[in-house]
Amino acid sequence: MNHEVKKAASNGAHRVIYHAHTTNVIALTFVLPLKDEVFTRELWEMATECPVVFPSGIGVVGWMVPGGRDIAVATSELMKQYDVAIWAHHGMFCSGEDFDLTFGLMHTVEKSAEILVKMLSMRPNKLQTITPQNFRDLAVDFKVTLPEKFLYEK
Repeated sequence: MNHEVKKAASNGAHRVIYHAHTTNVIALTFVLPLKDEVFTRELWEMATECPVVFPSGIGVVGWMVPGGRDIAVATSELMKQYDVAIWAHHGMFCSGEDFDLTFGLMHTVEKSAEILVKMLSMRPNKLQTITPQNFRDLAVDFKVTLPEKFLYEK
């Protein structure tokens, strides 16, 4: 289903769907609200390149039995708008034009999750971070479109 959705959404450019059991992303599904907006924003804040690498954000599927039709449908719905989908307590799917780009996307998301896990282990809140306006400025300079739903005030 993911291949079908991404092929249609990208005019055939996306040819790779990559799935892995990414340790830090999985850990975050136990402590962050399972919401697209929260996961995207938290991971964007961990490294400046994140909104450039995955500007459309990240989708999150709450826990479901893996391998069945229901989770496939839920994931493919998210893949209509995102190139990254997280399965709570299981892992992550990424979509891209070739394996190198897709692997790099997953690596960037997992690296950002690792930074967040480390930050949360040091203290429960951030002393400073990238602000919504900082993200807007970054989007202009890097010529990417960042959905406003991720740029909420905390």
